[in-house]
Amino acid sequence: MAKEHHYHNLKLLYDPQRQEQVSQRLLPLFGDRPLEAVPYKAGKPPLWPEGETTVVCYLGDRELAMVLPLAMEQGWRLALLPHPELNRAKAGFGIAANLPEAVADIFTGEERWVDLLLVNGRPVLQSVVLGEVFDLAPGSHVAGFSARLTKFFGNLKRLTTLYLKPYTFKTALGKTLHTAALGVLLVEHTRSSLLTRNLLPDSNINDGMMHAMILAPRSLLGLLRHLLGGLLGFHRGSQFPPFAGHIKTGTLEISAPTAIDYQQDGLSLSQKKLVCETVPKALRLLPGRHLTIDRAVPPGKERFRIQGLPTGEARTALLAKSLPILPHAATEDFKELYQALRQNALATPAYLTLMVLSTLLATIGLFANSPPVIIGAMILAPLMAPIISLAMGVARQDTALLAGSARTLALGVVLGLGCAALLAALLPLKVVTTEIGARLTPTLLDLGVAIISGIAGAYAHARAEVARSLAGVAIAVALVPPLAVAGIGIGWGDWSVLWGASLLFLTNLAGIVLAAGLTFLTLGYAPFHRARRGLLITMAAVTLISIPLLLGFMGMKEEQTLVSQLEGLTLQEVTIREVRIRPGEPLHLSLRLISAGTISDGQLEEVKTAIENRIGRPIVLEATMSIVR
Repeated sequence: MAKEHHYHNLKLLYDPQRQEQVSQRLLPLFGDRPLEAVPYKAGKPPLWPEGETTVVCYLGDRELAMVLPLAMEQGWRLALLPHPELNRAKAGFGIAANLPEAVADIFTGEERWVDLLLVNGRPVLQSVVLGEVFDLAPGSHVAGFSARLTKFFGNLKRLTTLYLKPYTFKTALGKTLHTAALGVLLVEHTRSSLLTRNLLPDSNINDGMMHAMILAPRSLLGLLRHLLGGLLGFHRGSQFPPFAGHIKTGTLEISAPTAIDYQQDGLSLSQKKLVCETVPKALRLLPGRHLTIDRAVPPGKERFRIQGLPTGEARTALLAKSLPILPHAATEDFKELYQALRQNALATPAYLTLMVLSTLLATIGLFANSPPVIIGAMILAPLMAPIISLAMGVARQDTALLAGSARTLALGVVLGLGCAALLAALLPLKVVTTEIGARLTPTLLDLGVAIISGIAGAYAHARAEVARSLAGVAIAVALVPPLAVAGIGIGWGDWSVLWGASLLFLTNLAGIVLAAGLTFLTLGYAPFHRARRGLLITMAAVTLISIPLLLGFMGMKEEQTLVSQLEGLTLQEVTIREVRIRPGEPLHLSLRLISAGTISDGQLEEVKTAIENRIGRPIVLEATMSIVR
């Protein structure tokens, strides 16, 4: 059991409108302890001696904010009780909601010296909110999916009216930040709020610091993603919003070109400038049971975490209009990416060497019918780099990047076709292997692979942390093997092989350029008005290519339907297995016929006729016979 403390000169400062509750419920809780109860009178502070006076406040938030400067000046030992209108201070100082428990905490708790945050001289009990901070505000977190869903739809209604405002932040050490923000949250400490405590774990009520969290989403899409995370309960951890900044300092000055409207502990105020100051060890507090205070806390160090906030050109663009649907990155935000894409658009000796080696390797793998060799050629192939640069050029309508990447790509394609054609002409082989045949009849599924690979390729280039996945993207889209098959068609003089493989290569190329361009647009690397023309041209090319792909897909679907109709079918005591179809007129059917005895010519003709009647078209039958005894 905790040791009980005895205080001399014990005072109760209470709300006179709660006289009856004080007399009937509150005073009996103090028992026989000597206590002087005094009603609070606005503008007439009590004249109590400094030092050892212990003042117990039973007041609302507004009255307590008037008492705290006096308590700080007089050095009173201060305790708080849960008044019905003490909402902000109850959370900020961890006061128990139950009166008997709160009274017990006064006599069993340990006295602590704590800091006090002042904004333009007015004490902050819990938080100050500028603009809109959504679920970062203390007390905004709701439990239960239905409650979060209601809150989510309420936030959705406000999205179209949101816009960023200009702010200037200046810290105690003279650091200055000019940015645009949707909202700012100011707190002295985060120990009493679960959400902000998870985001900022190194916060204390006695470290001489305050925290400013600045929200600056660059698009409605980014904000919607954050709100969806709150709906699905993803914000319970310690993940800091990617569009937020954090300033930790002892003194902070916030200014704006126009008056700043803000909420201080729920009270609406407006000022041209906010001077925020944390007064170290200002209050001699008997804290509530829900507030954790470390005994020995070293002075806090100023922190400036502002990488996600818009500055310079990005700030100017965001302030010029309402929040855009898609993000728009300023040129200064992706200089490294643009420089890398320009480098990828060059036909360097390394690029040309890898192009030759990967095509030769792919051609040999196709003739050898060896998937591992072909996969090795896919990884080695350098074609993905200029194609992604081409996509960025299309998205941003950058003529220099477009011309450079197109020239490099064309040179690589011509070199690849030449190498494959030469090798095919030299080798004494002219057989369509399984690997070659698999690249002669592209369908819409191949376009789907190209589109997904284009998205992955653009994202991997834009995000350095996933760049290691580029090898997987290269394998997925397989650019060099169809190019090598087209070269084989040239070397053989077989135009059907050349056409089928070229269609697959063009499918991959157009799908990647379109998908990667749209990805760069979504990630904010190109404004829509600039990307529209190039993407429309690319989309038209994809639509044109999709016509033969659709026909190929319908043919594949028809083949699968025929195979499912015939596989396992028993006709004339003969079972059909291993059905394979080669398109053409008439249809070529290759299958295995299984029976208990020898199959006569008459039985074979009856099986052929039964199949033709079943599928409704003439066939050329190639049958392998197996006897099972």
